[in-house]
Order: sequence, then C-alpha cells, then structure tokens
Amino acid sequence: MLKVVLIGLAAVFVISLLKAGKPEFAMAVSLGACTLLLLYAGGSLANIVGELKKLFGYIKLPGGYLSILLKILGISYLAEFGSALCKDAGQSAVSAQIELVGKLAILALSMPVVTSLFEAISQMTL
Repeated sequence: MLKVVLIGLAAVFVISLLKAGKPEFAMAVSLGACTLLLLYAGGSLANIVGELKKLFGYIKLPGGYLSILLKILGISYLAEFGSALCKDAGQSAVSAQIELVGKLAILALSMPVVTSLFEAISQMTL
C-alpha cells in the first residue's frame, strides 16, 4: 500500500508543477499514474478471483454467476476510472455519461440473476 501512496503523491506533485505551464503534459502524467496504479491493483485480482471461486463452491451456485459478478466488478472499476479521469480533465458531462453507461451495463448484466431470483421466489410462494 505504501507504494501506491508514494506513486500517487509523486504524480500529484509532478501534475501540480506541470499544470500551470504545460497542462497537456499534466493530463498525460495523470493518465500514466492512474494506469500504473490500476495495473498494480490488478496483481491482487488473481487472489480475489480465487477466493470468490472458493466461496461460490461452498454455496453451489451456477458458475455463470461468478462470471457475471466479475464482469460487474470490472465494469464498475473501469467506469469509475474513466469518470475520474474525465472529471480531472474538466469534462464533467462526459464523466456523468460514463457513469450512466456503466450503471446501465451493470443493470443489463445483472438481469439473469434478478430473473432467477424472482423465479425462485415465485416457486416458493406456490
């Protein structure tokens, strides 16, 4: 975690220096730092997926649900990443659209899970 904080602080320092004179370089440094931090976080993704597989093994849910969950997590993180970069660049309208499309994509992906939940509830009430 210390590496992440140091990379972030170094990026903020460099961006602050560049913002006044070369704002286009400041944006490039911001994008580079964010990408580097995202790649660093991706290293823990294998551990998370392994633990999720274990958890799904305990409750015997269909394997497709794990795939849906991972896709939803990916969409949420990518939408957050893109939105933050757009806000940083001063493009709040584009940022809001990225967030909206991310939410709609998550809703679309989750529909099979919601449908099976409603099917299970309807079978229990009969």
